Amino acid sequence: MASDYYTLLGIPYNASPDEIRNAYFHLARSLHPDANPDAAAREKFLAVQKAYEVLTSPQKKVSYDASLPVEVRSGPRVLVNAQYSTPVIPVLEEPHLVYVLVELVSTVDIDRGNLPPCHVCVVLDRSTSMQGPRMDMVKSSALVLLQQLRAQDLLSVVVFSDRAEVLIPPTRASSLSKSDHRISLLQTGGGTEILQGLTLGVDQLRFTDSSHIRHLVLLTDGHTYGDDEGCVRLAKDAAEDGISINVLGIGNEWNDTLMDQIAGLSGGNALLVATPRDLDNFMMQKLAELESIYARGLRFEFESSPQVNLRYAFRLSPNIGPLETASPILLGDIQHRRSISFLLEFMMPPLLQETEALSLAKGQIWMDIPGRTNPRTRILLDLSRPVKHNPEVETPPAAIIEAMAKLTLYRLQEKVRLEVGQGQIDKATKHMHYLATHLLSQGDRELAHTVLIEAEHIQQSRRFSSEGEKRIKYGTRALLLPPGPELKP
Repeated sequence: MASDYYTLLGIPYNASPDEIRNAYFHLARSLHPDANPDAAAREKFLAVQKAYEVLTSPQKKVSYDASLPVEVRSGPRVLVNAQYSTPVIPVLEEPHLVYVLVELVSTVDIDRGNLPPCHVCVVLDRSTSMQGPRMDMVKSSALVLLQQLRAQDLLSVVVFSDRAEVLIPPTRASSLSKSDHRISLLQTGGGTEILQGLTLGVDQLRFTDSSHIRHLVLLTDGHTYGDDEGCVRLAKDAAEDGISINVLGIGNEWNDTLMDQIAGLSGGNALLVATPRDLDNFMMQKLAELESIYARGLRFEFESSPQVNLRYAFRLSPNIGPLETASPILLGDIQHRRSISFLLEFMMPPLLQETEALSLAKGQIWMDIPGRTNPRTRILLDLSRPVKHNPEVETPPAAIIEAMAKLTLYRLQEKVRLEVGQGQIDKATKHMHYLATHLLSQGDRELAHTVLIEAEHIQQSRRFSSEGEKRIKYGTRALLLPPGPELKP
């Protein structure tokens, strides 16, 4: 096929007529000879006109689509399964909650001979607080990552304190020593300005074209000062470029709230590193994930019926963590023969009469499939439910009950953090004892003991300790992991 009209217009193969028209007019305005006299622009303008002519003619479009490869015409091979806490939304005079558990399953077997290369950029905090065992741990883990890379993969390393520099520019693993002296000789010193490190790290990844799986790993042990908003903006920009970010927090002084936000905005995750083994396991696990990605950068763009409010969103697998509640929701990457699952909590408005259906969230999940001529594609997702007076009460599906039960303790610690921040110390300590009781009933005596000690600390000092707050947050999050050798966040 000499040209790909969909790729030329920058639209997915299952684009609607409106999307085809909008894409054409957008390109035509910038490519028309009256606006752009460049010869190359004129040539592309004629090609765009031809694409528009074919794709807006029902007969020509059918013939053209039939000429496309079967894999292209079939769209992304991702199944969608949505389960609802109620099959019908009841007419009620007061607000109420509805839960939806969504699972996306890749049905494609991995072809290891045809996997895209990866570019991993490691951004290392080398501020003064990282000296000693922490820096030794980071150096060792970076070398572990280097040894796991395939020959065609790229590695870059950026180091930062109160300024940033490129320690290793984007380099193929086949050209790197398995014990690179630039990593081994790394020294500490200076303050912590994370934005500088992130900016330079993202720049390294942008040197690589989009055929690579591009991922940034940030390791830090401290707070950044004055550049929080810049870090958030950069994470959003990185996500738009198909770059995902994972954050590894070392010790107890790093800003977990900001790091969760940075990672979540790009479809990644923030993890607490307690031991060198945690760090090594993450590096090996993350590389294995990157090397088996089927589709990357999944993002759910949606609209809801008026007054329906998405109040909470949480990714249950593979990377556990809270999600943004505004459109788009970034879901991360999906591997071959693996799944992504997430739970959505919607607040329903008071309903006074029946309607045919109420849209909780209707839109599409966009993704890029590496290796395709036009990697950008999507699946449609409509989370709507009928509305009726006095429907029969049904027990929610077991999967919904299990997901909500698993989330209960994590959300309880979120509630405590909010209460402490608002000065509601009595409520916070009461909920901490409730949390400890439930942990004991599940057999997690160590985390329960941590919660009880922290409850006493909160009662006396009216705030969390840095260590206790993170151990409880990431400890309750780890309860959501399936049994096995996976790294606990």
